[in-house]
Amino acid sequence: MSLQINDRLFWPQGRTKAVTFSYDDGVSQDVRLIEFFNRYGVKGTFNLNSGLSGSPGTISAGGKTVRHDKLPDRDMIRIYAGHEPASHGLFHSCLYGMDVARCTREILDCRAQLETIFRVPLTGFAYAFGACSDTIKSALVSCGIAYARTIRSTRSFDIPQDFLLWDPTCHHDDVQLFSLADRFLSDEPFFSFFSPAKLFSIWGHSYEFDQNDNWDRMDSFLQKISGHSDVWYATNGEICAYVSAFRSLIFSVDSRFVYNPTAVPVWLGGMFGRETVRADPGQCTKLIPPVEI
Repeated sequence: MSLQINDRLFWPQGRTKAVTFSYDDGVSQDVRLIEFFNRYGVKGTFNLNSGLSGSPGTISAGGKTVRHDKLPDRDMIRIYAGHEPASHGLFHSCLYGMDVARCTREILDCRAQLETIFRVPLTGFAYAFGACSDTIKSALVSCGIAYARTIRSTRSFDIPQDFLLWDPTCHHDDVQLFSLADRFLSDEPFFSFFSPAKLFSIWGHSYEFDQNDNWDRMDSFLQKISGHSDVWYATNGEICAYVSAFRSLIFSVDSRFVYNPTAVPVWLGGMFGRETVRADPGQCTKLIPPVEI
């Protein structure tokens, strides 16, 4: 016999599924992608290089040559409205092998310049080229970065244990994208010691849709993944902030009560049940009684 303590994380309103998107480089194709996102009611985080904004160019890596024109500062607030801007490094430099001082400049200057444009604190980051190391991570902490996305696909729906090494579920061109969506949308129980709630995190570059002539792929995927009442559609930052609020909760020793010291309401439940309780900000909340399993 074992007692199930009902102290596991559920998404807002007791949902069991969350979807988030992350797109890099801040290029002109983001405009079309955001039109897709807005049409289907999903949210994305867009990782920008402030030192390159407004720069024209092309790119051939991974496919045919297409435009790689960086969006100018003056258009960013309008284009990214309703979504989250985040840092991707000042000049999209590979930080691997750099000392802390140079890493810090690349990260902090980018953050500061983007905050001047958007007039809000920006604490998200995506590793340029996916290059990460202990030195880079140390610099991120010093720069006040709360989460940083890698390019290592997990093909799983686990919530990151370390948000400074946030491995996404998959790239949008992953051959398993649609089968992963089927698994994600399924109501079959998802087992994780941390939480029964799933997180589907998709990343990419919007110019890749031009390279591969597959905008229809994203349209089909968004049709499939959107409009579900049991799915929370959130930015990367919203996901991180919610999980951080959960990790700040203070539980009584006997697991009967929980105090929420944050400004974010958090939903809690059990590993094998669907009943939840809302822990309101600044309040002490009685948990659902333990269940024998």
